[in-house]
Amino acid sequence: MENSTPMLRQYLVIKKLYPGTLLFFRLGDFYELFNEDAIVGSRELEIVLTARQKDSKNPIPMCGVPYHAASNYISRLIKKGYRVAICEQTETPSKGTKLVKREVVKVITPGTAVDPQLVDSKDSIFLASLCGWGETFGAAFLDISTGNFSATQIVGPSAWEKILETVESVGPKEILFPRAMQRLVEAAYGTAKDAALPNMAAANGDLPSRSTSFSATLTPREDHTFDTETCRAALTRQLKTRDLAGYGLAAKTEAIRSAGGTTGAQRQWRSNSLRWDLAPGAARHGDGCLSWHNSSGVPLMEQTRRLESPLYDAFCNQSTHAR
Repeated sequence: MENSTPMLRQYLVIKKLYPGTLLFFRLGDFYELFNEDAIVGSRELEIVLTARQKDSKNPIPMCGVPYHAASNYISRLIKKGYRVAICEQTETPSKGTKLVKREVVKVITPGTAVDPQLVDSKDSIFLASLCGWGETFGAAFLDISTGNFSATQIVGPSAWEKILETVESVGPKEILFPRAMQRLVEAAYGTAKDAALPNMAAANGDLPSRSTSFSATLTPREDHTFDTETCRAALTRQLKTRDLAGYGLAAKTEAIRSAGGTTGAQRQWRSNSLRWDLAPGAARHGDGCLSWHNSSGVPLMEQTRRLESPLYDAFCNQSTHAR
């Protein structure tokens, strides 16, 4: 970006860290969007598209929303399948400060939004995770609205088709998968892009892929986040156990990777006040399937409302600090 200001250079550095999101960049009392994000935001939110450096050869598209009304705009984007990164000022401007520090404090996605201001509290919000290759595939499903969780593995020539049928029956809002599976997932649901566009599994069958009855945002993650031993360790920590034999998962690698991939994402989310703590007997397994339930009896949405009153302090909005 030629002749960019220090603030715009800061924006570009942060934006590069969060591909596939619309970056809400805090400037005073507004969240601003720039470049392609601004074009998408203006179109989807029906707000005015303007520009910085209007008189230059390359004006910079921009649009903005008031921070106090941001929940409404974010909700509209989430429901359309977009991911939104919230970039806040992390220091108070002082006299002589030319550029305040900023960092992304949340990434809100269709499969992780639980704040009542962002989604209908009556809806089930499933986050799915897929892993596998050849004739062995696994899937895991976390109902963000209740805390209920399940993981399964299927083996055989029709394993992938059966996993897709399982996903269809659940109807998740978002599907996580390792990048190594991207071509396979795209063949089933459409193209997943690392751009500020909704990566939706087509509900209307207009993509040259599997026709589905639901819409889901497709989220490829780095392959290492689905590493078998890392995921196994994440699950044993979550279940407070030494191994997974008692849960019927010890040898079910793809179920472990799917479940652990979801757990690994959860470990990145800001608040650890809401956990999948297991009451005695709350977990059960059979035929390669593990499931457990939120032992508190209080839906996670309600827990979120009680424990995390500020809008962006919701339990499962991913937090990663920009460096």
